[in-house]
Amino acid sequence: MIINSLLIFFSLGVTVVVLVPRDWRWSIFGLAMSYLIGFILIVQIWPLPLAAVKLLSGLIGIVILSSVEMNTEEKNELIGSPSSRIFILLLAILSWLIVAATINRLNAWLPIEYTNLFIGMVFLICGLIKFSTDQKIFNVVVGLLTLLSGFDIIYSSLEGSALVTALYALIVISICVLGSYLEGAFNEGVE
Repeated sequence: MIINSLLIFFSLGVTVVVLVPRDWRWSIFGLAMSYLIGFILIVQIWPLPLAAVKLLSGLIGIVILSSVEMNTEEKNELIGSPSSRIFILLLAILSWLIVAATINRLNAWLPIEYTNLFIGMVFLICGLIKFSTDQKIFNVVVGLLTLLSGFDIIYSSLEGSALVTALYALIVISICVLGSYLEGAFNEGVE
């Protein structure tokens, strides 16, 4: 029970790390932590090799995304005002309150563990906020991967399939390859 509560609070911190900072390193760190939390939750239900596939596919995708961002030069432009960061933080807090208020009804509808459902919904809504409030391709891809991470936590609690795991890994890596290609092409076009 204490570990589940710690995972819930840690997941809330991870959503702040994904949403609020504008540095790509913090977004990558938050995404890696979301995959690690997902692995910890899924390994309690699934065998270790299947859960490890989900973790490794996420980390491979993170390496692909960060390789493009490391090779681009830093731009000294103002990407977002402090008021936009405060707005996004308040939007995240509002989404946490909505999830906390509706989680019992969702848990009656989806008979999975409370912790998995809560963390999955928090990551899912965090991903929605991330890719809907940002215009940079990298941040949109990070938001989409966070959304998929939350969906994966919920879906893996319901269904355990090796084929679906392989398909999920293929989707995550494909999104990262496509996102890194588009980010690299956009950065070359700007110069």
